[in-house]
Amino acid sequence: MIGFLKLVVIGTVFLEVANAAFAEEEILVCTEEESLRSLFCAMRIPPFINKTELLDMNDKKEVKELKEECHNVLSCFNKIKCLGKNGDQIPKLRVVGKYCKALDYVHDNFAECSDKLNAKKSTCFDDWDPIPNKVHFEKDPIKKEQLRSEACKIYFGKDDCMMKEIKATCGQQEWDAFRVHFINIAGGFVDTCDFSRLN
Repeated sequence: MIGFLKLVVIGTVFLEVANAAFAEEEILVCTEEESLRSLFCAMRIPPFINKTELLDMNDKKEVKELKEECHNVLSCFNKIKCLGKNGDQIPKLRVVGKYCKALDYVHDNFAECSDKLNAKKSTCFDDWDPIPNKVHFEKDPIKKEQLRSEACKIYFGKDDCMMKEIKATCGQQEWDAFRVHFINIAGGFVDTCDFSRLN
């Protein structure tokens, strides 16, 4: 699980947001003041990424602090009218919002189940990383699609072990919420995946 949350941030989201915020077509619709504000907000991204690299998902205080920082970064961009609310004008910024929601969910809603899985010393839970690093770095569109297809098979762990672990440890309702939540935050990455096996 740690790998997934970090990967979403480091591999794709924040660096793309920084680049998108300064794409020529975006700046053209912003005032000079808004463009400068965008630069200020983008400068908050690298320190945030550094914090994600050091994050211990089992340390609730750290998760809470990172959750607050995530919302601060998003709030910074939200104050820039030309970018729209929650980054409407920068689609990648919407992913930042999804990441913040993931932290909210992990910290606020999944904490009890997470504690149970940690107490159980669940290897599946500890090792969960549904999206291999290499998929984000692959430049060849055909290979990237193949890697994405493979990721669909292991999105919830080998042999869907996350489903089995969460159901057995925390119940069906917790699994349903977890499944829906993590499919939603992954956005387009898993749009082509067939998860009917998980119902």
